[in-house]
Amino acid sequence: MSVVEFRRDGPVGVITLDRPPVNAYDAAMHEELTRAWRAAAADADVRVVVLCAEGPHFCAGADLTAPVPEPAAGASAPWDELTFVRNLPKPTIAAVQGGCIGGGQRFVFPCDLVFCADDAFFRDPLASMGVGGIQAPVHTWLYGPRLAKEMLFSGMRVGARRLYEMGAVNRLYPRDELREATMAFAREIASVDASALRQAKRAVNTTMDLMGQHHVASRFADLLDGPESRFGR
Repeated sequence: MSVVEFRRDGPVGVITLDRPPVNAYDAAMHEELTRAWRAAAADADVRVVVLCAEGPHFCAGADLTAPVPEPAAGASAPWDELTFVRNLPKPTIAAVQGGCIGGGQRFVFPCDLVFCADDAFFRDPLASMGVGGIQAPVHTWLYGPRLAKEMLFSGMRVGARRLYEMGAVNRLYPRDELREATMAFAREIASVDASALRQAKRAVNTTMDLMGQHHVASRFADLLDGPESRFGR
């Protein structure tokens, strides 16, 4: 049974996570999500991509009850997936409700825009589980160094309203308006010239790379490979 759906709604590609009860991910869900992003990239009629989720929470992080399989030959590494989504030559929007926890944040990090329901929150409890620093480089860019450290050290939850006030979240909506408002904005920017959108996205991403984001985010690979890591490839 599929737990990630890709469909096209006019010029908007919609990727939906749907693994009840809380969209905790396992290896199979990761593979389906990868295929969905590639389908969105390959569909010439898709001008904008929205990533959303069914249920009370966007993603509760990794399913700790799922077995950890040996990596398949030719499988993409997590940082490769982050880079693929970040550099997709189409605008991407994450629509987040409820909890976005642990590794579930990696689904949101590479998206161009983040729209949240007013009940959304972000949390990274890895340090309290004895795993340190795996996603710290990307946290720093999204949340800023002080808040990133506070979140990583304490595992505290940070509400979307605080992040909105900081500029780390683009828009905040009542929960029952999130999906409709996100789709309306996606359709609006889908009417903009596709070449101009690509150039605008590339200009911002290139500027961030010159400021060091690409170098820092690529350290994700080193952290996974480091002697203290409890994550294999």
